Amino acid sequence: MPTWFTRLKKNFLEFIGWGGEVEAIPIVEEVTPEVEISRQPGLSCPECGTKLIISMESLINYEPVHCHNCGLELTIDEEKSKQSIDSLRKLQDGLSQAERVKDQGQL
Repeated sequence: MPTWFTRLKKNFLEFIGWGGEVEAIPIVEEVTPEVEISRQPGLSCPECGTKLIISMESLINYEPVHCHNCGLELTIDEEKSKQSIDSLRKLQDGLSQAERVKDQGQL
């Protein structure tokens, strides 16, 4: 004996013109990829592979980065990096504001 829900579903499907059987849609669990987060910010020297530590301030001010191992100097292409640097400036401003709020004891 069909339940009320089964009858309702059948009537609804007939009403919208679906005469076939309804297949259950499989639920696919979304897999979150693993992301490795470095504890030490920076990048590897393209010449020798040494880890170069770069501060947000030096990026914002377009300061060149020098590899202390091989002496390679890396510079930022100001034109291509403008949007990224602007985003970093906004982040730095937000962090500074948060620090001021914290120092004033408003948290």
